Amino acid sequence: MLRQWANSVVRIETEKRRLEILEYLLGTPGYEAAASLLRLNCQRLGVPSTMDQTIAALQWLEEQELITVRRHADEIIARITLDGREVADGTRTVPGVMRPDP
Repeated sequence: MLRQWANSVVRIETEKRRLEILEYLLGTPGYEAAASLLRLNCQRLGVPSTMDQTIAALQWLEEQELITVRRHADEIIARITLDGREVADGTRTVPGVMRPDP
């Protein structure tokens, strides 16, 4: 029972982290930000996030074509796509990303 609860918590945190990344990118000039900044934003909003978890979220979001990722020096830069914007604003839903509040 405890293991099932723990798995649910991890799933919810993962889906929330993905949403927070998309919402942050939606609100930034140029629709892009560095992975380190995205991690700090998730933590600020109460979503515990290591850099590995943030990078895993970015990779997943890129696989779903909700963001694009590029490297600049040693930093990973994420940019939201049109599909990602629709998920961030609640116009569209994607399994694996928490739905935004109305």
